[in-house]
Amino acid sequence: MSKKNSITMFGSAAVAAVPDRMNVSLAVEVRHEQAEGAYALAADRAKELIAALESSAPGAKITTTGIGLRARTAWRNDENVLVGYEADTTLQLNHLRVEEVSPALAAAVAAGGDSLRINSVLAEVSDPSVAYAQARELAFADARQKAVQLADLAGCALGRVLRVEESVMASGAPVVRAKAADMVSASMPVVAGEQELSTNLEVCWELVDPA
Repeated sequence: MSKKNSITMFGSAAVAAVPDRMNVSLAVEVRHEQAEGAYALAADRAKELIAALESSAPGAKITTTGIGLRARTAWRNDENVLVGYEADTTLQLNHLRVEEVSPALAAAVAAGGDSLRINSVLAEVSDPSVAYAQARELAFADARQKAVQLADLAGCALGRVLRVEESVMASGAPVVRAKAADMVSASMPVVAGEQELSTNLEVCWELVDPA
């Protein structure tokens, strides 16, 4: 048989891992009659929020991810009328330990009050290498099992591996999305659950004559 003959097969596998870190997206949103006033008020609220987060979660990384300022209008007497301005600042709080999330949210609510918005809480596995290694083994075995069956049906056998390509995926659904006013700030439960880490392999084998 020509060594140019080959078979390509796909294998996939998923392994559950327990997240040990969480990323939180927070925002402050304020209104004022003047643009300058709205911007200044948002800045003050953001400073207070950052100070509270740094105190409650000193190991977390805080990043400003958005600043907005826009006019507010209302439809009155068949026309849009300017009624004020709205300003907001969005912060990303990364690498929180799971047990730090609830105290950090409580501190954020206390500092931000009614101007606070909680956009999302996203769980992650800080070191997914062990889970991905296991998933690769399972995915390769999956691809090989199917390739062996098809090669046998064709009267061939598998030879050496000619090519392997991988694509990985990780699920990370938001854990909570709410306004601060809807929360019981001192006792909001946060559960990390499990995260599914999956990989897909495309493996190409040489086809050889059976021994």
